[in-house]
Amino acid sequence: MKFVIIGVGQFGRALALQLSGSGYEVTIVDERESVIQELKDSVAYALVGDATDMRVLRQLELVGDDTYVIVAVGEQFERNLLITAQLREMNVKNLLSRSFNDLHAKVLRLLGVEDVFRVENVAAHQLASRFTKEGLMRTRRIDDTHSLADVQLPDAWVGRCLRDVGLRSDYSLNLLTVRRGVAQKNSAAEDVFDEPEQPVIDSPEPGMEFQKGDVLVLFGKDCDLQHFVAKFNL
Repeated sequence: MKFVIIGVGQFGRALALQLSGSGYEVTIVDERESVIQELKDSVAYALVGDATDMRVLRQLELVGDDTYVIVAVGEQFERNLLITAQLREMNVKNLLSRSFNDLHAKVLRLLGVEDVFRVENVAAHQLASRFTKEGLMRTRRIDDTHSLADVQLPDAWVGRCLRDVGLRSDYSLNLLTVRRGVAQKNSAAEDVFDEPEQPVIDSPEPGMEFQKGDVLVLFGKDCDLQHFVAKFNL
C-alpha cells in the first residue's frame, strides 16, 4: 500500500511521519521548499510543486489500486477543491479529501469524493471510541506495525458469507475467528474489572454467514485495521 499526501501542514506532516514510520511508501507534495527539505529524509519521495497544476499531478503515480491519495490541504477552500477536482478528472481510485466545514464537505461529495474527512471529527471519534468501546474494541500489539483486534461486524455484512466480503483481498486483513453469543465472565481473570467476553467459534469457513452482534477477531497492519474501521464508520 502506498500513500500520496498533498499538502504538508501540521496534519499532513503528522500523517506522513506516522505512515512512513509504519513502513509504508509515502510521497509528499507541497509548494513550500522549506517543508519538503525538512521531511525529505523521512519519506520515500518528496516533491516541491503546486498541486493545483495538472502537470505536477501527472508526475506522480496516482492510479494504482494500492495507492491512496490524500488531499490534506487545510483551510484553503478553493485550492483544496481545485486539486480534488483535477484528481477526480484523472480517475484516481482511492481518493480522500479533507474538509473544514459542512459546506466544503458537501461540495466535495458533489465532485464525487466518497471519503471526505474533517480532522477534528476523526480525532473526536477516535478519542470517543476509547471510552465507548466502538470500532476497535480491543487491540493486542504483535510488533511495531501489526496488531490483533476485536472489531464490530459492519451492519452491511449481516447475513453475508465470509467468502463474499473481500476481507483479505479488499482490506488486507485476516479473520482469525469470530466472537458470537452471550458474553461470559472469565473465572480465571485476576482483575474484577475485566470485561466478560463472547465465546469464539471454530476457525471460520468461507461459507460462514455473519450474524448481527458478531465481533471479528482480525489480524493485520495497524493502518489497515484503522482504514477498515473508518470505512464502515464503526
